[in-house]
Amino acid sequence: MFNTIRVLLITTLVSTIAFADVFMTELTDPQNSSDAGRYVELFNSGDSAVDLSTGWALQRWTNGNADPQSAVALTGEISPGGFYIVCNNADKFLTTYGMDCNQDIGTGGAADGNGDDQLALYNGEVLVDFYGNIGQDGSGQWHEFEDGRAERACNNISPSSTWDVDGWNIDNDSGGGDGNQFAPEGFDPFEWSCLNSVED
Repeated sequence: MFNTIRVLLITTLVSTIAFADVFMTELTDPQNSSDAGRYVELFNSGDSAVDLSTGWALQRWTNGNADPQSAVALTGEISPGGFYIVCNNADKFLTTYGMDCNQDIGTGGAADGNGDDQLALYNGEVLVDFYGNIGQDGSGQWHEFEDGRAERACNNISPSSTWDVDGWNIDNDSGGGDGNQFAPEGFDPFEWSCLNSVED
């Protein structure tokens, strides 16, 4: 009995450490999103690759809804110190940024937020990382990134199941941050200015 409990605790601890390697670094809704498309950027701060097909998923709450959309399973692998881009339209992403996104999950889902939604990253049943305030329409709120973006700040370099506005730099069409942003110039897929903070 004791050995079983010990193995369970060790397994849980190892799994928790593994979960802590991947988190969201950028959520986007370009002012010209009808042409440019939207995307969610993930980063792996760990020392080993993570197979996202082992239960990782993104889930979105739209506007002020208390109930989320269905979670969208992720596929592929994210290398150590690497990025993974989930987009809503691979063709638009390629045309706009001159590179391929890692996974196209289509419109209407987790990579297609219009800036007033909430987003969660799961590994199985475990909530790894979260953005926004469930049940509150983001319009005019601190988590609004409509026609702009939310980029993780350098004081927020690990995943968190609770959201803190001070951990994000937010640009929106209500005048927050640097205001509304157009793609490609206002966005930096596969990059994050806080990498030096992660590596220190």
